Amino acid sequence: MRIKKLMRGYELDDALRLIGAHRRSAMGTFLPALGLLAAGAAIGAGIGLALAPSSGRRLRQDIGGRLDQLRERVRRDSEHSQVNATSTPASS
Repeated sequence: MRIKKLMRGYELDDALRLIGAHRRSAMGTFLPALGLLAAGAAIGAGIGLALAPSSGRRLRQDIGGRLDQLRERVRRDSEHSQVNATSTPASS
């Protein structure tokens, strides 16, 4: 009975304040969570489209094109390195 008398004037906010907490509005946490959910869905859809299987012919074309680009890049880099190596005077 004593505790009831002591707690009569206290509200939930008073008890939360005693432990250093406070109430938050539902919209204050809902909107950021919704934004994170939308961002995750967009990223997942992009990854899914990037990794989606394609036909064998299309896959071979894509891989072949990427290998051609890589070969060309290596060729350009090696030519650039050779030009730099021959044009740099040797130090004595």
